[in-house]
Amino acid sequence: MRFGMELKKLRRTGYFPAFPAGAAAASAFPILNMAVRTEVYTGLPGNPLDILLDASWQMMAMLNILLIVCCTCMMYHTEYAENGIQKMEVLPVRQISLFLRKFLITTAMAALVIMIEFAALAFCILMWFPDAGIDLKEFLCHWSFEVILLLPTIMVSLIIASACRNMWISLGIGVILVFTFSVLPKDYLFLDLCPYCSPYQLLTAAEENGHAALFLGVCIGETALAGMAEHIYLKIRRYFS
Repeated sequence: MRFGMELKKLRRTGYFPAFPAGAAAASAFPILNMAVRTEVYTGLPGNPLDILLDASWQMMAMLNILLIVCCTCMMYHTEYAENGIQKMEVLPVRQISLFLRKFLITTAMAALVIMIEFAALAFCILMWFPDAGIDLKEFLCHWSFEVILLLPTIMVSLIIASACRNMWISLGIGVILVFTFSVLPKDYLFLDLCPYCSPYQLLTAAEENGHAALFLGVCIGETALAGMAEHIYLKIRRYFS
């Protein structure tokens, strides 16, 4: 029932259309890249999926992060409209429960977006690497890895959106974080583990460096810690409001 209420509120916004649009934009990038530079990539040795991810994932990941930032801002814009947050605080509803439901909905939509993007990569393999075939287990491993690495970014973006009454402030903060982390040096493991930076990492490269388990553990830990911090913040905000 409560998830139904969340979904009903989001239907009045552009939240659900935004995800397919973002998935289409990100999925089009590897297809267009392969269509324009076919000979460059088909002549490279190695796993076709790794070749495609190396060529396109950085741009696809940035589009995914921007999509998350925009959609989390939309989620809380509806809550702050007409003092909705203040009205809910007098109801027997835990604010952290509302927050976690938004997190789960956004995670599910992000997982669907990444699945669509990997479907586009599978199309590229069938189109330009017909002899390679599709390894479903390999695709699922890469997909689950990227979904988990996106969790801290989703959590932090929701925290920023929940703290800002004005949607444009949270959107501006999110965009600044996206482009700041995108230009930071990639030679430091500490930076690679940060939210807004971890979604750029690839499973193959992490396995080659022996960091795959580290990325997964740290991202899950960051998500849990950020959720605890939001719980504390909501209690403090309710006390002083």
